[in-house]
Amino acid sequence: MTTFFEVTEFVGIIAFAISGAMISIQRKMDVFGVILLSMVTALGGGAMRDIFLGVFPPRNFFNSFHLWCALITAVAVFVLAKIFSSFFFDNFKKINEIVNVFDAFGLAAFTISGVQVTIDAGYADKWNFAIFMGVFTAVGGGLLRDVMSREKPMIFCKNVYATAVIIGTVCYYFLGKVVPENAAIIITFAVIVTIRILAAKFRWDLPKIERPEKAEEKTAV
Repeated sequence: MTTFFEVTEFVGIIAFAISGAMISIQRKMDVFGVILLSMVTALGGGAMRDIFLGVFPPRNFFNSFHLWCALITAVAVFVLAKIFSSFFFDNFKKINEIVNVFDAFGLAAFTISGVQVTIDAGYADKWNFAIFMGVFTAVGGGLLRDVMSREKPMIFCKNVYATAVIIGTVCYYFLGKVVPENAAIIITFAVIVTIRILAAKFRWDLPKIERPEKAEEKTAV
């Protein structure tokens, strides 16, 4: 199970790095911006978690494997997009759908690691803090990426993204108290991945307040 978790977390880092690089390229950033935002997306959530837990410097700065994975992935995406630019932009939507599947696994892995690291740090009885840390670990990197690129954070508008993570953190924290850890991990993975893939496929969104058409017409006049 430890090997399974490490492999899935590795897939998550790669997927987050790819998504960060793709979004950066779409926003017309140069190679430095693509690499920086890609690494922030992949590693930022874990760094934010460690800062909240009082771990300085964050663990990611001591894990060269994670750093190199994010860096190499960002460079690879930029080079491939540069060489096959026409194919990349013509098929961006299809490529992004594939990345979303890996992204779902990454979300699940980082959600669980965020909760578990918080519990291991001595906050097992603080369910609200453990859940908060799980959410931040999973979505913190994307939040930092969007803030740095002056865009509306995707967690506030993307179809059922943070919601899947919140459900997953609650699931893992409370299941861990009544079932074996391995079972809690498997169930949480299944819950988060299923919600994310279904939400992306069927375009599930949380309720929003849309501006009435009459108000738009008055503004135009």
